[in-house]
Parts: sequence; structure tokens; C-alpha cells
Amino acid sequence: MPIKKILNDPEQWVAYFGYGSLVNDRTRNLESFGLAGRLQGFRRQWRMRSKIGGNANPAQGGATSLNVIKDADSAIDGLLIFDHKDHLPLVDQRERNYRRIAFDLAEFETSFDIPHGVETYIYLGEPDYRHWAQEAYPVLQSYCDAVMQGFLEKFGHDGLERFMAESDGWQRPLLQDRGDPLYPRAVVLTQSEKDLFDQLLVNAGAHPRTHGR
Repeated sequence: MPIKKILNDPEQWVAYFGYGSLVNDRTRNLESFGLAGRLQGFRRQWRMRSKIGGNANPAQGGATSLNVIKDADSAIDGLLIFDHKDHLPLVDQRERNYRRIAFDLAEFETSFDIPHGVETYIYLGEPDYRHWAQEAYPVLQSYCDAVMQGFLEKFGHDGLERFMAESDGWQRPLLQDRGDPLYPRAVVLTQSEKDLFDQLLVNAGAHPRTHGR
């Protein structure tokens, strides 16, 4: 069992809180595992600008993904992900433009027993990249699909609706790239997942658009 591995050698492990695509097991390395729970003191927002495919030319635009800000009156669902410490540089690279900071494990509520002695982190977007989605930097539907599938699997339908309600910025451009994903860790959806996610996005007020529009 993974927990036993950590108990036997906690110095070789690290934990980081996933609140977006990291919640979906299909987007992470297979050796990591997560414990579902709720973290106090943070608010989730669609407010993290990035390039697509490593493109560094600002004139060519990019995409907007999820970020969190500190908010003493808020809490968010997510996974406390345990991973080998030597994988952390790869996670840092994946989360480039985010700053990895330590957080107090006492703020994480979960029904699982958490091993002691493991460093715990959360990734916060660097200030220069914190911008709401716009036409040149839309939310990618393929990224959104991965996030929503993860929350549905880990927290159920009620948890997915809670994710929608507790994330700011849905009323922004949404690029419909599901058929030709731009997100590098795109997932495969069932038809029922597609129908559910599309309806929730409509209900949230997202502004869908196709490529080139």
C-alpha cells in the first residue's frame, strides 16, 4: 500500500496540493497518488495565463488555466498528492510560472490518515501571469475536460458542482478544442461525461468559441 512506503521512508517523499488538472490521475506520473480532501484558506480562479506548446511569442496568444489565491474565508477541494521527492523538479517544470510554497497541513481536512514528516506544498501563480481569460488567452475545453473528469471521479457529481461554484471566472472565452486538443495531457471522455460537462459549462455562463473565431 502506498502509505506504508511513505511511513518507511518519509524523507524520500513530498506532497503537493492539486486543485486543477492534477486532480485527474491520468495527467500525472503513475507512481504518484492522492488523498482527497479540502484545503482552507484558498480560493480558485480561472486566472493563470500561459503559452500553448511552449510558445514564447506573446503576439500569438496562449491559454488561461486555474490558479488559487489566499483567502481566509474560502476553502477548495483537491488532492494532496504524494510523489517521490526526485520527481519534484519535473512537477516544477510542469507548473512553470507558478511559485511552489509550503502550507500548513493542519489546514487540510481529509478522512484519510496522513503520514507525518513529508514536506507539503501548493503552487500559486506568479503575479505577472495572473490575468483573467480573454479572446487571445481563452480557457481550453480540453484542459477543462481533464479537470472536470478528475473532480467527478474523486468527489462525485456533488463535488463537481461544488468545483464549478467555488471557481471564479467561468464567464470568459472557452475554446472548443476537444476534437483537436491543445492541452498536452488531454483525456478521453465518455459521451455521458461530455454531455454533463457541456451542460455545466453552459449553466456557468462560459462563452464557447471555435478555432479562429
